[in-house]
Amino acid sequence: MCNRHYTCEEFFGRALALMPELREQMQLISKCGIRLSTDFNPELDVKIYEYSTEYIIKQAEASLKNLGTDRLDLLLLHRPAPFFNPEEVAKAFDHLKQSGKVVNFGVSNFTPMQFDSLQSYLDMPLATNQVELSVACLEHWENENIEFFQKHKIKPMAWSPLAGGKIFKPESQREYRLHSVLKEVAAELGVEAIDQVMYAWLLKHPVGILPIVGSQHIDRIKSAVDALKIDLSLQQWYKIWIASKGEDLP
Repeated sequence: MCNRHYTCEEFFGRALALMPELREQMQLISKCGIRLSTDFNPELDVKIYEYSTEYIIKQAEASLKNLGTDRLDLLLLHRPAPFFNPEEVAKAFDHLKQSGKVVNFGVSNFTPMQFDSLQSYLDMPLATNQVELSVACLEHWENENIEFFQKHKIKPMAWSPLAGGKIFKPESQREYRLHSVLKEVAAELGVEAIDQVMYAWLLKHPVGILPIVGSQHIDRIKSAVDALKIDLSLQQWYKIWIASKGEDLP
């Protein structure tokens, strides 16, 4: 469900219906949990997070209908919530799994403790945690999530892998540092676009980061795919890390 009126999945489903043979060549992923105060939810005065059994099942089934498919390959909980009942989530996941409507389940933006807490209620392993990771967002190296992923052999999905585009038009000192070092590393590698270096920096890490490419422009998507061919040296990786931190390693 990717916009205020939940229409993006429907548009994608219409396109997929024109080429149904592509279904087995892709994985369809959706999220649930955030309810916005819009005319789609007229009973709400504020945005809320809802993870009741009924609501999770309802949202998964709506995604199936919109996408014109019989199953989701992955369903994510969008964010941790201050009001969260893991028993309700477990019931929904079990129903969706047993009915064949969802193959795998995961979370987004969860801390290690939040991930472990939910996992303790489930009979199936959570597949992933979608978190913000980029050369400008080192949060999950600092909150022990990266080590948690490695311990449990979880490949995290990275949202905003290009730092929201801030580094392309730098304003802060940190952004200028990163832009300069990324250009330097790109020149060393013989590539023109610093976005490829940013993707390659994430892909280099042994935890197995899966960057989410959010662009709708085919050239940028192709550029992201080309990043798979780039292998940064350890020194280049750390140059970017140091530029982001603004200080040398201890």
